Amino acid sequence: MYRFSYKVNQRRLSRKLKRQSVGHIIVSDNDSSDENYVGDNGEQLELHSFEETSFLAVNIHDISSSSRINNVDDEINWESDEEYEGDQRPLYNGSSITVINAVHRITNFYLNNNLDKQKVNSLLRLIKHLLPKPNLLPSTLKRIKKFLNHVPPTSTKLLCSDCYHLCSKPETRTQTCINPKCTTSFRPRRATEIIEIVRFDVRTQIQSIMHRNATFINKPQYFPPSDICFGQQYQQMAGIKHNKITLILHSDGAPIVHSSKKSIWPCFASITEIPPPMREFQSNIITLALWLSKKKPNVNIFLDETINDLSLLIRNGTSIFIDNEEYKIQLDTQFFIADLPAKSVFCCTTYFNGYSACTFCCSRGIWSSTYNKVLYPYKNNNLTARTHDSYIKAAEEAILKSNRGKEVAVDGIKNFSSLLRIFKYPTQIIYDFMHLVCLGHIPYLINRWCSFLDKKSILDIDKKLQDLCIPHNMKVIFLESITMASQWKAKNSRLFVLHVGVPVMLNKLPNLLFSHFVIYSLAIKLLYAPDTKDDIIFAERLIDYYCRTASMVHDTSIEIFSLHAHLHLAYQVRLHGGLAHTSAFVFESVIKYIKKKPHGSFNLASQIAYWINIRHAVN
Repeated sequence: MYRFSYKVNQRRLSRKLKRQSVGHIIVSDNDSSDENYVGDNGEQLELHSFEETSFLAVNIHDISSSSRINNVDDEINWESDEEYEGDQRPLYNGSSITVINAVHRITNFYLNNNLDKQKVNSLLRLIKHLLPKPNLLPSTLKRIKKFLNHVPPTSTKLLCSDCYHLCSKPETRTQTCINPKCTTSFRPRRATEIIEIVRFDVRTQIQSIMHRNATFINKPQYFPPSDICFGQQYQQMAGIKHNKITLILHSDGAPIVHSSKKSIWPCFASITEIPPPMREFQSNIITLALWLSKKKPNVNIFLDETINDLSLLIRNGTSIFIDNEEYKIQLDTQFFIADLPAKSVFCCTTYFNGYSACTFCCSRGIWSSTYNKVLYPYKNNNLTARTHDSYIKAAEEAILKSNRGKEVAVDGIKNFSSLLRIFKYPTQIIYDFMHLVCLGHIPYLINRWCSFLDKKSILDIDKKLQDLCIPHNMKVIFLESITMASQWKAKNSRLFVLHVGVPVMLNKLPNLLFSHFVIYSLAIKLLYAPDTKDDIIFAERLIDYYCRTASMVHDTSIEIFSLHAHLHLAYQVRLHGGLAHTSAFVFESVIKYIKKKPHGSFNLASQIAYWINIRHAVN
């Protein structure tokens, strides 16, 4: 005990001397020019030299005594964290770069290059030793965080994948389920048997984003006429609430550890009041929660606390500060967007290949033994609209009928989703243009065409696609053949259906197939960015005709649920604006970004949260 106290006292003494020497060297004569410093301050120069000698002596003593102590560096330990915030002091004597500016530059570098914590610490120590001595550059990632203001807090929970009960503390590497009723309780659990949930602070992120974009928020001149803000859903709420912040929520899964089949399921949000394309900037995306597991998320466990936070903000509002001025804001939700599999998970509904998969109407599919799948024939459509009350009633009935954990679907509803505490079903649960059209119907349609095309026509089409001269900001290259359309990226299919598909396929397809595709392409183009209400009405008629005649142009196997869902796109555009602004392109891009953040195999969701918070703090 005595020996440890001696070490601590020596380190405190050395740090005190360092603070005195560096503070005198850097701060006292910061306003003097280099010439005056040398010419008129000879006495100060001698004093500096003496103190530098003392500084080196302390370093040597510190090194000799710290050989038995881990993680000792040669930086200054400040007593108060307030000295870190907005540190405008020069990095070293005569430097034109401030401490906070250097910290931000270095932080952006290691974030962009995806360095892990160990490499970041090595980089910081290397830069610190290369800089003139003494300098104020922090040499550990822990001290870097103190220079970054407003790092949003997060909370992490580790759950048993069998019973969804809390496991032991997240800090320990070996986890055990502490639920005595669990069949696998009190034994070390493998990584694949753990569910990691990370929850983020919503209000802090909203304030940060609003502060950065205050100049552009709610400025009508920045919003295109087809934007979400001009849809019926938003306009109905516009006259009720002032200083509104309206959130768009999205969630989807992506594999992150292939060997153990673990997936990451983030829940993101964007702010409707920020005009596009700034709304879609990665720095303006809010991260609400993360789910990391081999199992798909249980929405009532995954988002329960997040929904509670959002409900509280919706009910009571909150205050944010922009340029030292307080603004009372009212939070609301616009819609929830996801692909068809994720939508069924988060809304507790039947999968898209089920019998009552449509979230908008009461149409019921039929089983086709010929094609071995569920079809939704146009002639059997029941376009009676679903309601929020009917969803709740069906969910309650499904819960009563469920037996021993086996789910029973009532009108396509399996359970009540906590997500619907802040969204109205089905008007605020929308279809995703990216997955429904670009990754769904277009590749499916092109694969059917290939049976009508000879080899020469396919080569000719491929060459036309590869030789396209498109605007530089689109960055779309057709690397795969049209026969491999299922491997196309979503942006390739988007360009094809909106712009180049019709001219490229001219004189290549049979007239019936080509004219049918022209109808579809025109309808999607009108719904993508409609200028007037007449555009939506015309597109609705085209889509209806396209779906009605699809089985006659092709065969009945084309009448799967994804084709049926097209019938509701026009209604969705009336409510929420053009398809250009109601797609998951930006969110899928962020998922791709965060997947690269974790290193190793331990607490991956917490690692992602750590780097996301650092990025928000820098922004």
